[in-house]
Amino acid sequence: MADIISNVFNENDEFRALILSDKECAEELQYQEVLAASLEIFHLHMSSTQIEESPESSQGFCDICMETKVTNEMFKLKNCSDHSFCTDCIAQYIQSMIQDHIFSVTCPGLKCCATIEPVSCKSIIPENVFEKWERGLSESALLDCEKFYCPYKDCSELLIYDHDQDIIECICPVCHRLLCAACGVPWHTELDCNKFQNDEKNREDDLKVEELASSSKWMKCPHCKHIVQKVDGCIHITCRLVNFLFNFLNGVDLNFAIYVEKHGAKAIGVVKLVNDTGLLLKNLED
Repeated sequence: MADIISNVFNENDEFRALILSDKECAEELQYQEVLAASLEIFHLHMSSTQIEESPESSQGFCDICMETKVTNEMFKLKNCSDHSFCTDCIAQYIQSMIQDHIFSVTCPGLKCCATIEPVSCKSIIPENVFEKWERGLSESALLDCEKFYCPYKDCSELLIYDHDQDIIECICPVCHRLLCAACGVPWHTELDCNKFQNDEKNREDDLKVEELASSSKWMKCPHCKHIVQKVDGCIHITCRLVNFLFNFLNGVDLNFAIYVEKHGAKAIGVVKLVNDTGLLLKNLED
């Protein structure tokens, strides 16, 4: 009897499990049907939205002229995705910048620093504007480089340092002559740069003094060659450096000599202003 009852309960458990399995399957099928319906509705909604937005997506808004333009009238900036401009406006903007000699052109958007490259705009601007733009950029780049010119007057080629090392002795790549890059002059044989620059400065100072003496009608002492200035008094001047007495006359005949008392001077001479230098005409010491 017990075995019969046990078998009945076992059969009921299996039947109950079968019923539960069928119920779960039904719920799963119902869930899948709802999900499929939802996906279909979603796709239909997206398709209708794309159809509605399609006319707007084929247009763009220009931040300069504040007008809506079709896509093929818009210009796409490669370095900026925050602003949009029509081709006509960006072309006029670039030409205006180049005309004002502003060659580093940036996005015209407010406070936007995105650069505009010439090659990306070549098709929308005149050729002469494009060439001027590129030439301006090249010249601007040269300003940032350390450069000098070949010192030989028949060459004067622009030379640029292409590395950070100090260059002194070099050869001009155009005229193939030796020069000093540090001093910017033809090569100074047997002189280092410091010695040459000091000598050059002294020569420049001497030239300035000679120019001043010439314009001020000063005279060189015929004996020591130092410059003497006549302030007032007679035409007879004594050089204080060598106690040399000479005559400060302009246009004295070469055969003319003036006899004056020596006053303790070592010699007496006559000076003629023939080329803004002192000329000893006659030594009267004998």
